[in-house]
Amino acid sequence: MRQIVLVALCLLTLASTARDRLFIEDITIEAGQTIRIPIILQNDTVYSAFQTDLYLPEGLVVVEDAGEFVIDLTERAGRNHTVSSFRREDGAIRIFVASQSLIPFTENSGPIATIEIHADANVNGDLLMHNSILVEENGVKHIADNCVAHINGHETVKGDVTGDGGVDIGDVNAVINMMLGKTEQTAAGDVTGDGSVDIGDVNAVINIMLGKQ
Repeated sequence: MRQIVLVALCLLTLASTARDRLFIEDITIEAGQTIRIPIILQNDTVYSAFQTDLYLPEGLVVVEDAGEFVIDLTERAGRNHTVSSFRREDGAIRIFVASQSLIPFTENSGPIATIEIHADANVNGDLLMHNSILVEENGVKHIADNCVAHINGHETVKGDVTGDGGVDIGDVNAVINMMLGKTEQTAAGDVTGDGSVDIGDVNAVINIMLGKQ
């Protein structure tokens, strides 16, 4: 009878945490773009801390500032929590969020933190969150399911510097403005792919516009 009760308690525990999720939703990001993505926590059980390992596909990076990954907490964590992170030997970025006072996260759904990411190139792949652990304020740990977020990178048209889907005089002007320092240089403006925006890129756009390239 005791064994039956223990099994029943285990099943109840699993049922109570089965809906708890730590995840990132699918992402759309273009080459040269920097965006913030949320880490979302949906939970019935009350937690005060978590850790997770973030695996990014080639071409996608977490932005750094003064050697620190740009990861910020939302109001659900409040001022009582701190975030820390480091790069593991396997390339994953491990993220810790915890409170020294063991203050629980507020609410039961929504972003708990945001991560600033940058696409060096068009990325079509998956961002993975593995080894996620949710921790109650009494120290009880729960293993969260792994998460897969699909990344959709828009295919760009060579010479379409303005991003409007075609190549025309507007793209020529955009490259000239970059070359003269009037606007910030972008990956799209480096049409020749030599690492800089110059007269060669202007000529390349004109040739594409005229159908010569």
